[in-house]
Amino acid sequence: MRGLQQIILLVLLILSNPFTFSQKKVYADYHGIRKTRVHDGEFGEWKYYSQLTNNATGIKQITYNPDIVLPNGQHEIAAANYPLVGMHSQFDPDYIEYQILSAKSAGIDGFFVEWGYMDHGSNALLQKIQEVARKYNFEVGVNICDGWLMNKSWYPGTRAEKLQYFLSCMQYLIDNVFSGPTAPLVNGKPLFYLFHDGFTESEYSTVRNHTYNYPENYPVTAGNKFPQVIMRTTLSPSLVSGVYTPKSPVTQAGSWINNNRVVPTPWMPERIRSAGTIYPGFNKYATADDCVKFLKAFNDDVWTMGFTPSAGFVAPGMNNYGCAGWSSTGTLYIIPRENGNTYRQMWEYNVQNKHNLDVVYIASWSDYTEGHEIEPTVENGFRELNTTLQYTSQFKGEANYDESGINLSYELFLLRKKLLFFQQCGVNPQGKELILDEIAQKIGNKKYVEANTLVQQVKQDFISIESSIRKDKYTIDSTQITITGLKNENNEYILSGSRTGITIQNENLKNELASKNYEGYMTYEYWDDTWGRNTNIVSGTDRQPYDVFKFVAQIKDKGLKQWTNAKIRLYKQNVKYSGQPLDSDISFYGDGSQSSKIRNISFEFTVFTPDDPNSESALFSDKYKITSYLKGNNLCVDVKQPLYQDAILQIFTASGKKVFIGNFSDGKTEVDISGWQRGVYIISVTGESFRQTSKFIH
Repeated sequence: MRGLQQIILLVLLILSNPFTFSQKKVYADYHGIRKTRVHDGEFGEWKYYSQLTNNATGIKQITYNPDIVLPNGQHEIAAANYPLVGMHSQFDPDYIEYQILSAKSAGIDGFFVEWGYMDHGSNALLQKIQEVARKYNFEVGVNICDGWLMNKSWYPGTRAEKLQYFLSCMQYLIDNVFSGPTAPLVNGKPLFYLFHDGFTESEYSTVRNHTYNYPENYPVTAGNKFPQVIMRTTLSPSLVSGVYTPKSPVTQAGSWINNNRVVPTPWMPERIRSAGTIYPGFNKYATADDCVKFLKAFNDDVWTMGFTPSAGFVAPGMNNYGCAGWSSTGTLYIIPRENGNTYRQMWEYNVQNKHNLDVVYIASWSDYTEGHEIEPTVENGFRELNTTLQYTSQFKGEANYDESGINLSYELFLLRKKLLFFQQCGVNPQGKELILDEIAQKIGNKKYVEANTLVQQVKQDFISIESSIRKDKYTIDSTQITITGLKNENNEYILSGSRTGITIQNENLKNELASKNYEGYMTYEYWDDTWGRNTNIVSGTDRQPYDVFKFVAQIKDKGLKQWTNAKIRLYKQNVKYSGQPLDSDISFYGDGSQSSKIRNISFEFTVFTPDDPNSESALFSDKYKITSYLKGNNLCVDVKQPLYQDAILQIFTASGKKVFIGNFSDGKTEVDISGWQRGVYIISVTGESFRQTSKFIH
């Protein structure tokens, strides 16, 4: 019977996919949404908390407060590993660019965003990623998490009403995801992953058989136009004499295969071994060998049977401490990374069977809460990306691969954030943003040598700029602040529903904070009393929505019954001093229980001041902006102000090769470029108190 099912599906899939060319793809699952206080006013999935009910490990709760800065400088985020670039918002275009270019450098063709429905926040994230992806020829698909709509109360309505709503969601995906320059295409036809935890078989048949309107730019022009579907299929394994033994994916998928034309596809290998004393603190685990046996079940019953598209699967490991199993009765799982060997073994198995595969699906790029991210982290560095590049090249049959681009996106991201810092300090290095954009394009086009040359040049320039910004440090202790609120006999402030206001008594400093860029922190101790109870810290703010950005921090108790240290970042973009009741700067409040208490409050600020504009802080100001134009065979270079100092003109190719150097003390010159090759050139003019760059296209 199972063989007959496979033959029927194979015929159906061949008829619905009339493509004769093969194009192997590698996609990474993209989990969100992660936000930050400074970018969004809240944290999204960086924050998580849950009590655990009768967990065999004895663990009672898992609580993460991302507002808290730990002694090592990291934020307390819901993650097993810490991002190499730190905690950032997935709505930040610079962060998205970093992720996309890093993925491309590792041979990944696109991200599949975990997506619920049009009105879910994941759709806004999808659109943000698509916007950046268009610049870099990167595909963006969806992992349709059908349970978010059908099984949660997040969207109102009955199941029938939700199903009708999803038909419009599918039309939206056809118009905006499966069409256009970022559409995920396997052998010429769009593809999506179905997480398969919400729709019943008949409900999904309604989605599958509905009549949709396909736009003119839809990539399929004839025949069955509905996208190809790979469906998460669990295998309910058991241990037979200690051997990991999964069930058949064809049996598990059942009539979904024939009725809905889906291809059974792996997700995270199921963890069924008791962790016990082997992995204390966890309930269940799986080994790398278990993961390979899990894949073998798909190879035997799906990959070798001609199902198309046939999708392999890899994951670096798993550690779901960041989400505590997603509920109070959740299970704490681990698949050890084994110094990268688990990931390598899964890749090896996929590559060995690549002749049967169209796709390899990676779980995941960014699921920090479940601990199977491959994005670079402090703990694992670029290891997973190097492994990905090695095996994606083998999977796609490429003769060689270039690892030199793996860390360039990281370097570019740091430069973009450094440039933003300069701009916030009132220094705007002329032309540098254009050069960073050029670096990004070179990374995206795998011109790594040229990109690295420009990166090194900009890094040197930024060192000079940063040296011209003065850093003044201020420490504000209890003698320099006033506190309004209820105080007990131990000099501790009792927090209730009313405000406890903190005011800095240093008007000169507050004027500095209002007029200049700064990095600020507030440190204090709080009584951690009852799990789940919030200490709220608010300030005035000019950002909207006010009720979101007014929060400096929200600290959730862990039920420790002890005094706990806290260090909180104060973001200039968010905090408006003297903006609270009675002109206080920062306010604390708790709830009516009056069990929340604080003490020993202090502040630290580093204020950044550019040097006098006539000194070296003008190094990259617009005062000496370069203009260039062609006059016959000559390149004319000029600046808009008299120099009154010695200066040197240098011209480089985009790859960093110097093609001209000469005196520029007159502030203008002409250079014969008749013998130069066509392309982009960088002009650099350096004087005693300034340095400027520009580019021209020959």
